[in-house]
Amino acid sequence: MSNKGAYSAIEIDDDEDDPPSLSQHGIRLSILYRNVLKATILKYFGNGRKATLQFQSFASSSGSPSATGNISSNSSTPQVRPAGFGAAGAFDPHRSIQDQTVGKPIWSVEYYSKYFDVDTTQVMERCMASIIPKGNFLDLMGGSPDLYGPFWISTTVIFVLFVTSSIVESINAYVSSTPYAYNIRQLTFAFGTIYMYAFLVPALIWGATKYFGCQPDLLEMLALYGYGLTVWIPVAVLCILPWNLLRWALVVVGGAASGVFLVRNMHPVLSRAEAQTSKIILILVIVLHAVLTLLLKYKFFAFGHSAGVPENSYTPQHSPESPST
Repeated sequence: MSNKGAYSAIEIDDDEDDPPSLSQHGIRLSILYRNVLKATILKYFGNGRKATLQFQSFASSSGSPSATGNISSNSSTPQVRPAGFGAAGAFDPHRSIQDQTVGKPIWSVEYYSKYFDVDTTQVMERCMASIIPKGNFLDLMGGSPDLYGPFWISTTVIFVLFVTSSIVESINAYVSSTPYAYNIRQLTFAFGTIYMYAFLVPALIWGATKYFGCQPDLLEMLALYGYGLTVWIPVAVLCILPWNLLRWALVVVGGAASGVFLVRNMHPVLSRAEAQTSKIILILVIVLHAVLTLLLKYKFFAFGHSAGVPENSYTPQHSPESPST
């Protein structure tokens, strides 16, 4: 055995003076205990060395300092760990999702999960900032634009436009005593119009600004157009009120608010190009926004008594029965 003779070198010193109150047998036992303890300490800690335990590294054979752990009696100040779940540490959910998307192919769903990594507080804060601007919207996003808000805001606008226009048209049909049938083409028109404006138009603007050397960010452009549609949700709900002048005022205010939001936040990006080029792109942005505003007004907010029956709907007309002969 490897431990054989471990205590063979222990010598019992008999030269010490015997205390008058102890027997010779007791002295030998006490000296033996002392020498065993001394030999054990020397075996594991070394003679005159610091009390340090060395752990063998099984992680790698590179011999790097990070692969060996030391527990020393004179250890330095312990490292400060992030406290709570809100700190950017091991329990940070945003950092965890971003780490999971590293190395994922662009055609996988996991690759796009980082663009939907927002919470309700962030989305609501960005929605309010698009209606009541208090500063630069790009600074509010902090370099982390998302696609969650633009997608669901666009979808909500489509749903609200169809529902509110259908409610008003059904009321008008009831008042005028005319039959009413849902016009499903309004829903498809809303899908095409809103999704094109929220995703296709910013992609075209991004391509133009990229071509002229403005160096824009596509996600920031999509976020601007997506969150800029937030104002149309309350406008669509308020346009249920049966006053055409009020509807015009609401549409103008909504179009102006969203237009100012776009121009204000896109101007710093467009100013990187030449003055003439930036003016042309800015005019294009304003014209496309004005076209959207007019489409919404005349397609969804122009309620009249004749809107009860859609153009392509069919209501069977029963001819009076001929009198029997």
